[in-house]
Amino acid sequence: MGFLLIFDLNYDINLKNMKPHEVVKKIFDLCQNSSLSFLDKTKQIELELNRCSKKEILEHLFHAGVIPECFGHDSTEEKIYAKYCNILVAKAFEELGLKAVVIEARGGAPDVIIKYSDYEVAGDAKAFRLSRTAKNPKDFKVEALSQWKGKADYACLIAPIYQYLKVRSQIYDQAIRYNVTLLSFTHLAFMIYGKKFNIERLKELWLAGKNMNRTQRAYTYWSEIKRIMLRITEGETLDWQKTVSNRHLLLKKQAEEQMLHWEEEKKKISKLDHNVAVSELIKTLKIDMKISEIKKIAGL
Repeated sequence: MGFLLIFDLNYDINLKNMKPHEVVKKIFDLCQNSSLSFLDKTKQIELELNRCSKKEILEHLFHAGVIPECFGHDSTEEKIYAKYCNILVAKAFEELGLKAVVIEARGGAPDVIIKYSDYEVAGDAKAFRLSRTAKNPKDFKVEALSQWKGKADYACLIAPIYQYLKVRSQIYDQAIRYNVTLLSFTHLAFMIYGKKFNIERLKELWLAGKNMNRTQRAYTYWSEIKRIMLRITEGETLDWQKTVSNRHLLLKKQAEEQMLHWEEEKKKISKLDHNVAVSELIKTLKIDMKISEIKKIAGL
């Protein structure tokens, strides 16, 4: 299928529009412009993604879901990055032949409404810092999404593939119980670049929960999602394995970039005059713990 070529870890110099590694700078630049409202800033991000080609959207999907460590917690930058992920998900579904609208409401509502033929899907995109510790079912809000979907027929949650709990979790039981389909940015990319995407069979994904026995086992859940996805795309298991493997290679590179941010912070702190204050500040910011968590996520 060519995923190893499409998702080359070296950025394609022929890409003309906003590249994944330019997103952080773009968001910082927008946030420095006090004349723009929050909505104006997100519209600028949307304009950038609207100009992207199919290949460029694939590149963004493959990099998405990593909140940059340089963005402050609950900062405007972090919130715009979340919107970037929402817009990207909408663009991905449009590439698949569906209509998608990003919802401007904050809290208590889905991020995206996806429409096709006679049904609607409420979508929710999740992004996490690589340093985020102790993820639990509440972080994914599967049950809440089933309530937020409103009049939509189905619901789906999209998060980075490596951030889903790997062995057992209530989120899988909840996904089946409430019929909320769990997907990742990588799944969306795979379907866009599939051998032969069958849009008419996509509804099988939205009905996955209804057709599965309840379980908390990650392997059981993801095996069924993979089986449906391969049937929809006429893909092969090896294609998917290569895609996941290549995503993990990129994750290691992203992890190094995020750790570098904290290493630089440590250098700045180390230049402070008082040694005791330096030591306590490093502990207070939990920098070593953040680096350790990034390493664990990336398998470094």
